Amino acid sequence: MDLASPRTNSFSNALAASLNEAQRAAVLHEGGPLLVVAGAGSGKTRVLTARIARLLDHGIAPGAILAFTFTNRAAREMRERLRAMAGDAAQSLWVGTFHATAVRILRREAARLGLPSSFAIYDREDQESVLKQVIARLQLPEDAYRLPVVRERISSAKNALIDPDAMERSADSPFERRIAECYRAYQEALRSHGALDFDDLIAETVQLMRDHREVGEAWARRFRHVLVDEYQDTNHAQFLLVHALSAAHRNLFVVGDDDQSIYGWRGADLSNVLDFETAFPGASVIRLEQNYRSTSRILAAANAVIACNRHRKGKTLWCEGPEGDPIRFALASDEAEEARRVRRWIESCRSRGRRLSDCAVLYRTHAQSRALEIELRQSGIGYQIVGGISFFQRREVKDLLAYLRLAVNPVDLVSFWRVWNLPRRGLGPGVRAQVEAALEAGAATPPEALARVAAEGRLPRPARAGAEAFLALLEEIRTRRAESAETLLRLVLERTRYLDTLDDEEAREREERRGVIEELVAAGSYTPDLDSFLAEAALVTDADRLEEGADRALLLTMHNAKGLEFPAVLVAGLEEGLLPHAASLDDESRLEEERRLFYVALTRAREEVMLTAAAYRRRWDGPGGSQISRFVDEIPAELLEREEERPAFGWRIDSGDTGDWRGGRRRAHGLRSGGAEDGAAFASTRHRAVGRTVHHDQFGRGVVMAADGEGESARFTVRFGTQIKRVLGRFLSGGDDGDPA
Repeated sequence: MDLASPRTNSFSNALAASLNEAQRAAVLHEGGPLLVVAGAGSGKTRVLTARIARLLDHGIAPGAILAFTFTNRAAREMRERLRAMAGDAAQSLWVGTFHATAVRILRREAARLGLPSSFAIYDREDQESVLKQVIARLQLPEDAYRLPVVRERISSAKNALIDPDAMERSADSPFERRIAECYRAYQEALRSHGALDFDDLIAETVQLMRDHREVGEAWARRFRHVLVDEYQDTNHAQFLLVHALSAAHRNLFVVGDDDQSIYGWRGADLSNVLDFETAFPGASVIRLEQNYRSTSRILAAANAVIACNRHRKGKTLWCEGPEGDPIRFALASDEAEEARRVRRWIESCRSRGRRLSDCAVLYRTHAQSRALEIELRQSGIGYQIVGGISFFQRREVKDLLAYLRLAVNPVDLVSFWRVWNLPRRGLGPGVRAQVEAALEAGAATPPEALARVAAEGRLPRPARAGAEAFLALLEEIRTRRAESAETLLRLVLERTRYLDTLDDEEAREREERRGVIEELVAAGSYTPDLDSFLAEAALVTDADRLEEGADRALLLTMHNAKGLEFPAVLVAGLEEGLLPHAASLDDESRLEEERRLFYVALTRAREEVMLTAAAYRRRWDGPGGSQISRFVDEIPAELLEREEERPAFGWRIDSGDTGDWRGGRRRAHGLRSGGAEDGAAFASTRHRAVGRTVHHDQFGRGVVMAADGEGESARFTVRFGTQIKRVLGRFLSGGDDGDPA
């Protein structure tokens, strides 16, 4: 299809003129598979929305256009932009996350999979509730088959489209075979509950299209154009879904950046970008390299860091904007001093006219926020943590939603047990045993089982009255399900007097929970039908809960910062073992993903970047010294301004020595080494050893990155050139004085 000349004039000439050459080439692409390698801040959302507007302008029906995003927030922003560009036509577009789109398809095709159309969507807490029962029923030891481990193994299998039978066939140990047995029993339990978990949504949609070819072909014919945002974050199942839906017309338009692929730990497959031309023969590739976000110094630093990765498509970001200030780095003595340095940075930003909300503090792990929170709270600086307890994971929200879920899907056993005696209705363990017996005897649903027990007349009067009131409420919700979620939530609150259960809470906690309930009820007024409301509640992410307009400094992990941007960014905890994470130090692919994570952190900033590290940090395994992250050294020295701060720990410095920074590395003049230090004596100083130069008879000269254990059993993680080794202290001796790296 020729898109070079629109058949109408509704596509804005001003918009076309505002695109740069590469953007315009992508928007005007005539058809067939196209990979747009879009660097950070290069206007990829603008290109995606302009492409869709162009398709509409050429007479493509809105219902024939499918666009995948990775967050509900991104989907909302895209719809709003398209509404401004294309008007009412944008209402009929299929724009949503992979999971939300899968739910729309599965609701329509549920009968083919033996599911109710109102199937429940189980979150992590629900999943673990079911798995706990499975593990108990199989009589597996809980210490060996821990819930998070079993859940993660099943999740990984689903994302790779491995079913229980395939997992069992590939099992090479008794443990693996038992995991496969858990997987099979877990899936059977989900089906009996009329439920799918989060991972099932994509896997079941792909399976639907495989097992029912006519269904897959019908959906592929329906969508004449398929577009995907953040393509580098797709896993194997999502790739297969995209492949199936674009098969009929091959009009696939994907936008991604291999340098921002940071979700390998949850199944994202970088090869989906790197091997795009192989997967889709005849594909074209366009690179967007002009950056509209950051200063040239920030981009130069990001380019230098990411160039150290070998597995990438390759591109160089550039901008026409100002050079900007140097990137600053400060080494603090410990995490408390680092937190004070962060606080001073925020105060400095505010004194220079920035709002608190202009400032984002990024870190690798949630645990790092503790010291930062303490310091900011004591200083009276307002802050918001992104990635804490999700709104829809809060106890009071899950309680109220469970009533609605159970009313529309009465086989949802998890929701039934959550609220059958909440608030208390006199339905204790004895009644539960009778309900479970009724289910085993053939009752079709948990509410039916409870009704049987109540009808038999063996319950005490209060318990019978409670059961009847509960069942009557479920029936009323079911008969009124066409009404708004707001109305039904108010019905639950009125009938159950749920708010009275909060009276035992402390005043502050009670008011917070009441506020959350009010927000939930208000949210119910914006969604036209109950099924859509429950689906949105199940699919919301942390990024979707970011508060708008509040003037607070943001504290968030680098993963949660993906897709966001800020005038000023501070990246904390730049230490070996933290960033890059310790789990990545002996794995090249993981190490490259950690470098991409740092690249993402740098490119969140528009104008200002501050980097910090702590020479001594308290960790779960005890306090220890740290070595500055290699990623700091990968930033060219002319772009980096180092603040002189003498650390109290971590570097072993003689009295009176101040050390200096040269060529991007710490030069500790007063290190006591001598070259013949006894191994046992070296091992006895494990925490002070971090950052020291050492010698090993086989591996040669290296630098200590981490240490654990005591005395003769002390072990050290040492970097020898490009190799990382774990070595007993008795095999190490002090190295030469001078540069420890």
